[in-house]
Amino acid sequence: MKRTIAALCGLLLVSAMTAATDPAAAEDDIGIIREKADTLPHDEALRLLGETLGRSIEATQSDPTIPDILDALDANIAATRRLRELVDADGPVSEEQMAEIATEITAIAKSFGAISELAPGVFERRLAELANIDAIGQEIGFRIADAKARLESLRAGNAEIDTYVRSETLTKPEIEKLRLTRQANDAEMHSLEAAVAAWTYFSERHADVMARLGDQSTNLDVFFHALKENARVYDSAARTLNMANSLNLALSTLGSVEDLDSLRSDLVRSWTDLMKIVDEVNDGLMLKPGM
Repeated sequence: MKRTIAALCGLLLVSAMTAATDPAAAEDDIGIIREKADTLPHDEALRLLGETLGRSIEATQSDPTIPDILDALDANIAATRRLRELVDADGPVSEEQMAEIATEITAIAKSFGAISELAPGVFERRLAELANIDAIGQEIGFRIADAKARLESLRAGNAEIDTYVRSETLTKPEIEKLRLTRQANDAEMHSLEAAVAAWTYFSERHADVMARLGDQSTNLDVFFHALKENARVYDSAARTLNMANSLNLALSTLGSVEDLDSLRSDLVRSWTDLMKIVDEVNDGLMLKPGM
């Protein structure tokens, strides 16, 4: 039975990886997927839900706003470097240059504000996919319950057959038919036990996915809040620069602004971690040697 479980889980892994890397895979209505899964044998339902899970996970890791966010941060970093080079250069900063600095910082503040406003759309799309993934979990639970109920029915049927056979009131043909029925029941039970084990394994991996994606959502929430607060910081700096009467005041204000290089480094690392989740999930599905 272990080989059967390994084969089923291997099938799940291949299906999830194929769906995650197939650009032609269309978004399916999760209700239709679940309805279809209800009518399929356990192995086919497992493959179908594995493919759907792979697509849903991929969707949570490829939001269309990511390129815009990174492009905006690159532009902000480049602008800030130009400003630092300007104020660090020898010689006094002219009024024209001071005005340029204020304009640039105002633009950076607006950019941070615009990025932070992308948050509602990001979370709306993300929550829709998380709902799909949660629905897959509900279907997994249904399939486990269905398989267990069928197992109990077959066990009860076998117990009833044993009672009939012991009664010694049956003819030989009747006993032979019951014996064949019992053998068929045993074969189906063996398959169902493997299905329960595979579905249970899938359920554990699904729960792990949900936990990881929940952690990602928390990190994203903090990230967008940081962008919003940075917009306020830069806007405040721009207003201060507009009122500055000396280079010292301007430099002091710039020095208080959060380090953009560090911010972008943290952001890129965060998104890199997010984009690795599919690989991590797929790796987690692989059975250890000997299972």
